[in-house]
Amino acid sequence: MLALALVPTIVHSYVGFTAFDGKRSRDVASQLAGLQGVDTGRRAVWVIDNFGTDDFIERRYGADVTLFVARSYDPKRLYHHPELGVAYGRRFDSTSVVQEAAGSRSVPLHVLSGEDELACYALLYDDRFVESPLRFEAGHIFTTLASPRRQMTLFFARGPVTSKPMNSPAVRVLLAAIDSFLTQAPTGSQ
Repeated sequence: MLALALVPTIVHSYVGFTAFDGKRSRDVASQLAGLQGVDTGRRAVWVIDNFGTDDFIERRYGADVTLFVARSYDPKRLYHHPELGVAYGRRFDSTSVVQEAAGSRSVPLHVLSGEDELACYALLYDDRFVESPLRFEAGHIFTTLASPRRQMTLFFARGPVTSKPMNSPAVRVLLAAIDSFLTQAPTGSQ
């Protein structure tokens, strides 16, 4: 039994068995939803400390929309309350999950509403969108023991609250970023 338990430890901790799909955060188009993105200058050290990765972008679109995209081999660091890291210091009163379309795919968007700000995020793992992190973990508990780790991608946007939240600039930029990411041609090199 002890030898069996050592397999995942050796595979993931010592060997670092990972599967790279050839996509990168930095390849998300800089122009999204008719707006040009400008890098915010977020430091890689902060992202590594908070999300366990240096594969990220953070851009400002227009005067009030911020987009953050990160990819990590440690999914929990991305799906466990990403707003606490990305939108630190902001308060959101309500959360919901709604289905929206990005290109030809249905995307479960996690929508967080605050008094004056709306945030939304989506999670992508192994070319599938994650609606419930708990179901995601339960569904991958055995397959991840000996198979290579794969990257989860977090798409997170925030901007002002509008009268029609699902047509807000933040949601439009987020869906455009997802569409841009999904249409990337894999680079093939890490």
